[in-house]
Amino acid sequence: MRSDKVLRPVLRGLSSIPWNAAYALSNVLAWMLQHLLRYRREVIDSNLLIAFPESTEAERKSWRSAFYSHFADLIVEMIKSLSIREAELRERLVLENRDLFEELYAENKAVLIVWGHYTNFELMAMGLPLLIPQKTHAVYQALRDPGFGALIVEIRQRFGLVLYEMAETYPYMLGNPDKRAAYIFMADQSPAANKIKFWGRFFGRPTATHLGVENLSKKLDAAVVWIDARRLSRGHYSLKAQLITSEPKTWVEGELTQKHLGLLEDEIKSDPPYWLWSHKRWKHSLPKPD
Repeated sequence: MRSDKVLRPVLRGLSSIPWNAAYALSNVLAWMLQHLLRYRREVIDSNLLIAFPESTEAERKSWRSAFYSHFADLIVEMIKSLSIREAELRERLVLENRDLFEELYAENKAVLIVWGHYTNFELMAMGLPLLIPQKTHAVYQALRDPGFGALIVEIRQRFGLVLYEMAETYPYMLGNPDKRAAYIFMADQSPAANKIKFWGRFFGRPTATHLGVENLSKKLDAAVVWIDARRLSRGHYSLKAQLITSEPKTWVEGELTQKHLGLLEDEIKSDPPYWLWSHKRWKHSLPKPD
């Protein structure tokens, strides 16, 4: 039996509980993740030490604890997104400056939207089509469990987001007849070891980074927009768009990639617990010269 056949009715039932009950469940889940399961504790501690080597152990411990609470909230908010209504989602996800997207739409510009695994990136992707005039697209990497993967796709596409397979990124985007489309990219995805073409600087450390944003923005002559996200309260987020460039072809190789890496670093430093510290971002090391 496919896993979604079992999960779907259970998760739909959970998604209907009130928000205060959902966050009570999140509190229990956070305690379990941190103290019982010790979920990716070594990865989290290692990442925090890499990013904040001058911080105290007490500071990093505090951020780790806050991260577990945030991570548990992400899980329950994703479950709640199975049944969240459009009006409610609009209340919980606010875009401060829609006018930037309206201007680019009027100029017939495609837009590459860049952000990181910061605050509730899933809710942001799900709700962005409600907030901007562009038809919004995002890459999707198939999961090993096709049933669970189908459920994730269903959630993400509820309000108009269009997903395409990662392997089809270039032909999909370059072949899209809609020249005013918007495409979501994650600034902190780690490329496979055999596909590393660029080492950026991220928290002062050489970091393998995809070049897709700058390569595709140049091929499409698309604007590149950074989204700065802020957690206002549990389940409520503010998004602020910043135009990085509307002329990507004028940027030298690597410059645009380093720019969005730097913006992500600044965002994380402003409020550390809300990045995905359990992600193995520094799993590749810069090769030593021969």
